[in-house]
Amino acid sequence: MTLLWFIVLVGVLIFVHELGHFMWAKAFGVKVLRFSLGFGPRIAGFKRGETDYQIALIPLGGYVHMLGDQKGTDPAGARKPEDEGRAFHEQALFKRAIILLAGPAMNLLLAPILYFVVFMGETDSLPPVVGRVLPDYPADGVLEAGDRIVAIEGRDVHVWDEISDHIEGRADRSTEIIVERWGERVETRVTPERVSEALVGDHRREAVRLGISPAEPLAVIGVTSPSSPAAAGGLRTFDRVVACAGRPVERWIDLAHLLRDNGGSTVLVTYLRPRAVEGPLGALLELALYTPRVATITPEPGPGDGAMRAGLESSELYVHRVRPGSPEAAAGLMTGDRLESLDGVEIRAFDAFIEDVGEAGETARELRFRRGDQILTRRLTLGHAHGETEYGLVYDRWASGIEHWAPITVEESSPHPAPFGHAVVAAFETTYLAMEATLLSVVLLFDGSLTSRAIGGPVSIAEGAGSAARSGALEFLWFMAFISINLGILNLLPIPLLDGGGLMFLLLEAISRRPVAPRVREVASLIGLVLVLCLVVLAFKNDVERHVWPEIAAQLAWD
Repeated sequence: MTLLWFIVLVGVLIFVHELGHFMWAKAFGVKVLRFSLGFGPRIAGFKRGETDYQIALIPLGGYVHMLGDQKGTDPAGARKPEDEGRAFHEQALFKRAIILLAGPAMNLLLAPILYFVVFMGETDSLPPVVGRVLPDYPADGVLEAGDRIVAIEGRDVHVWDEISDHIEGRADRSTEIIVERWGERVETRVTPERVSEALVGDHRREAVRLGISPAEPLAVIGVTSPSSPAAAGGLRTFDRVVACAGRPVERWIDLAHLLRDNGGSTVLVTYLRPRAVEGPLGALLELALYTPRVATITPEPGPGDGAMRAGLESSELYVHRVRPGSPEAAAGLMTGDRLESLDGVEIRAFDAFIEDVGEAGETARELRFRRGDQILTRRLTLGHAHGETEYGLVYDRWASGIEHWAPITVEESSPHPAPFGHAVVAAFETTYLAMEATLLSVVLLFDGSLTSRAIGGPVSIAEGAGSAARSGALEFLWFMAFISINLGILNLLPIPLLDGGGLMFLLLEAISRRPVAPRVREVASLIGLVLVLCLVVLAFKNDVERHVWPEIAAQLAWD
């Protein structure tokens, strides 16, 4: 089935690509001798009019053979008196350029069509409910987790994606935001800021951000003190609360809301406690089972948030795992420790803490953390990690040796109020992002941030096609759209034998006002052929190392 889906994927993309060349050649009156899907010996086909339509044995490409286009020797009798002026090389330069561009352009145009179908098939969208407010961003201290954004600068907000659309262009400008908070409508003002976001290597992208996320922490708890009411009731850090006071609980905000106004009343809490299973499947994986338990807690009376008076908070800043041999392990950090401050500045988010420590490089930072009721201070420098991933991405970074465990969820999706318009906009936005990612990958290959191991071939595409097809038709169409964009852009590279190489020759012809000498084209085409063959061999090598050999090695080990 993987092979079948690969043939479907490649067949459609090649057909669309060659159809672009074919249509514009016909439109300009160029005689098309052959329209071929695949290379090599003919296995099926028919002739209609002056064109031979065929399917060839090797389904890794295709071509449109036009009269005089130098893709091969024109068949005997192809040049007839009535064909005068119908050869490819006899056309005006702009017509030849359009014919060459038409193939990649068709691939790029196919992508938004496919993405449109995908988005029309998935009309549900996330509601505009704030899950987290990121520290030190504009929304910090203004918006709260659980706020439902209903309007921005007078424009209604129905789904999460509209938030980004409404704040685009409002960087550094005070913006009115209306939210629903605990059943009441609240008007507030936030000034979005322009931020520089890291992509890969030294490449960055600017964006306008409020500093909010739809991701909401689940009700996985941290117990603030061994002498707290929560600890006295038997709760421990990393327990997951599923019910409180007879009400179901999924998110941390649900639990916080139920305890918020508790003045000291005892409540029943149902929770799940993870229990590690030793050596599952011969220690081939890590496995934990949840065991249900019940506890009673009585928050201390007084003002302030009831969850904190009960000794409960989110597990966001609690260390869940320490890698043996890491600088954090050497500094004495242990599972259950609660991160407090870095160089005297309160730590409010785990990811921000890791980023802050990493930015210091080799400079040691002062870390304060809490273990039980004891506050400890250590000097910490992250470990340095460099190397290359399985997919050829070169990395050189400061790596953290600790992990937290704060699983997240999002609000249940709901139908988009304007599915057609949303699908159109989302299709073109996704096409743009995919084109940007493909172009960036090409740049990274040239600047060394990606190595040759990143180049994949037919096996990688086949694996991706099969995996996407098994996930459903929409996933397959999404994958096809992405590969179509890759095919369109890569064909524009200035390599002889590719459409980009032909366009390069046309550019030289336009500059010099005369065609490139046949001998020069022949030598360049030979160089291009060698380069393409080298890329094909390299891609097959990477495919074998990435997909084929590991399966063989695993089978041999199993046997």
